[in-house]
Amino acid sequence: MLRKLFFPLLTLSLLLWTVGCSDNPSTPEISTETPNLNDDFGGYTATDDEPGFGDPELLASENDEEDVTDELLGTREVDSIIADIDAGMFHFRAIWGRLCYDSTVKALTDWTGSLTISRGAEIVRKVIRFERGQDYIKPRTDRRLIEWVSFTSVHNDGIGVDIFIPGVLPVIDTTYVVGDQNDTTIVIDTLFPEPVTVTFETGPYSRTFSLNELAALDTTVILEDGNAVAFYAVPYHRTWCVRGFLAGHWGFDSTGQGVFRGMWMSHRGYLDGWLKGNFGVNDQGQRVFFGKWIDRSGKFEGFLRGTYRPIGMNNGNGRFDNLRKGGGAFEGNIFNAEQTEIGVLKGRYFSAPHFRISYFQGRWKLYCPEEFKPDSMNFDDGF
Repeated sequence: MLRKLFFPLLTLSLLLWTVGCSDNPSTPEISTETPNLNDDFGGYTATDDEPGFGDPELLASENDEEDVTDELLGTREVDSIIADIDAGMFHFRAIWGRLCYDSTVKALTDWTGSLTISRGAEIVRKVIRFERGQDYIKPRTDRRLIEWVSFTSVHNDGIGVDIFIPGVLPVIDTTYVVGDQNDTTIVIDTLFPEPVTVTFETGPYSRTFSLNELAALDTTVILEDGNAVAFYAVPYHRTWCVRGFLAGHWGFDSTGQGVFRGMWMSHRGYLDGWLKGNFGVNDQGQRVFFGKWIDRSGKFEGFLRGTYRPIGMNNGNGRFDNLRKGGGAFEGNIFNAEQTEIGVLKGRYFSAPHFRISYFQGRWKLYCPEEFKPDSMNFDDGF
């Protein structure tokens, strides 16, 4: 509790929730880039950098997300579902509490709750900003149920979960034999299982998602008391190309320059590298962002380029009237060192002027070799 209430704001300014190739030298060449919103790639260069761009607070943000070894791993029932090559797979992230750190909040909010899948298995991979002695995952007794205890005040908590959904065949309900010995017709009546649903349930907010929603999940819900819940998911298949998440800080520096920086994560929420960039309005009046992506060691991986726009955010009552709270969306493309388009990224940001910190979270995907600049973001692949 004390850490959440009194941890210095400066240190928390980047503790947020949360594959191109280049032939760079083994010893990183630290770039001296000057952001330029009117340049094709924002003034960024295909050079290596220090891990985390040399920012100790950005490096420390990795510690916000703790790996979990789920006790159901290794059980025959769960392992058989995971090993099923036809099973659908998703990684699901939920963040709850104050998306922007707010030191004025004194009251605790009880987010004790559960995540339930109607068919399949869930495996906890991450807990996000869980405070030892206060927040924890309850013992697992059911592969379809994850339960936790969580309280937030000035910041947020969250989880990262793998979801596995085995394919099923229709069940033979009744067999009818019609006709005589010389003319027999067999009629088979079959039953199909109910559609799979995933239910997030807490005291402040609950919601049920269908599989179609889960395949394209990108939702932030602002509650009346200033708390929020952010949901993200990516579908994944063993034969698909790489994809994952990104999360971090989206706001303004001391000069008023729009900046973002954060973690580049795999499809299971594990840290793969870092990103940084700038956003603002260019000379043509367009809201644009530019940036670069490096791996964990600092090696250049890709340029980032796209646009952003303010939008209303769902307040949980079916209304999208929160423009005053600084919410918006971004989407763009990923380019390799030769400035060839290799992927896409998209997400949401929340940036309010009276907060020193804010957040963004999103998803990224690299094109498969046979893909060639699809017309859409193409995240709604299903499985």
